[in-house]
Amino acid sequence: MTDNIFVYRFNKMTNDELEAISFNEDVYTNEARLTALDILKSRGVNTEAINAAHTTLMADNVAKEKIILNIPTPTTTFTADAKSSAKSLPDLYSKRFIFVISILFSTLFGSVLLMANFKKTGHSKARKLVLLFSVCYLFVPVILITSFNLDPNIALIANVLGGYILTEYFWNKYLGKTIEYNRLDWAKPVLIMLAITIPLAYIVLKSGGAI
Repeated sequence: MTDNIFVYRFNKMTNDELEAISFNEDVYTNEARLTALDILKSRGVNTEAINAAHTTLMADNVAKEKIILNIPTPTTTFTADAKSSAKSLPDLYSKRFIFVISILFSTLFGSVLLMANFKKTGHSKARKLVLLFSVCYLFVPVILITSFNLDPNIALIANVLGGYILTEYFWNKYLGKTIEYNRLDWAKPVLIMLAITIPLAYIVLKSGGAI
């Protein structure tokens, strides 16, 4: 196994996390994917898909090394290296931002942001799972409050739990803990959420006689 910056971090990951990295060429470099595949193979995970991906990446590395060795000028060699290592990073909403939005607004809003991330990284299955989770989770605070006559503030605890599930389960499982990305600006989604929640809150309070 090649010793690089990914080995130490990847050795701490589960097989599922490593497989997600191995097959996500839109987000991770070939070096990162090959390292994840090497670790999986060292753990005895030798599925047909993993072996095929490993063979392809190894062949690609050998071909690039031959190209570099055959090019006499250092300028061109640098260009070849840059192409192999430089990959455009996806623009995503940060993990912390999604968690905070889930608490302050609702798990549904946090789910929308995470689904936007999954759309950019090509995780269509993950988007559907998050959508299903968010719709079902909408009813959790209502059921708890009405069934057990609990304090309405339990909804805040439910938001914290929902945000934790989004960021620590769905994010880690499909994007990985060590994903590199460009952070999207938070101002626009926050303004949209305020534009939705403030009128709704006003309607609820007015109908209840609070204002």
